[in-house]
Amino acid sequence: MLSHSDIAAEFERLLKAYPACLAAADSLVSPNQEDNRFTKMAIVGFSYHDRTENWAEGHYALARDYLNESESLENPTPIRLFSMLALGSLLGLYSAGKIDDGVYRVGVGVLPGFVMLHWKSVEELPE
Repeated sequence: MLSHSDIAAEFERLLKAYPACLAAADSLVSPNQEDNRFTKMAIVGFSYHDRTENWAEGHYALARDYLNESESLENPTPIRLFSMLALGSLLGLYSAGKIDDGVYRVGVGVLPGFVMLHWKSVEELPE
């Protein structure tokens, strides 16, 4: 079981893996028309920790709500793509039983701070 202190390391790992994750999202074929590039990034993050087949409507709803909030803040596309990747990873960790409710909530709470701390690096990621 991962702890609060493991979340930043997970986000760092995803930041380094971002180009490969973006390529995976772009090649992901989904039967759901609503699965846009942002949703596919969340699914890729999810798949690091749980089977893609376990991605469910509830995960989609959480990701959609998070994306809507990010769009309302007018965050640049790379920021939104990375945030969806990281959120998907948290959802996958939770779904696989690798984190509990508390660590999931901390991860969601820490994600904007991680992005702000690494703004320049994240903002310069490819779209």
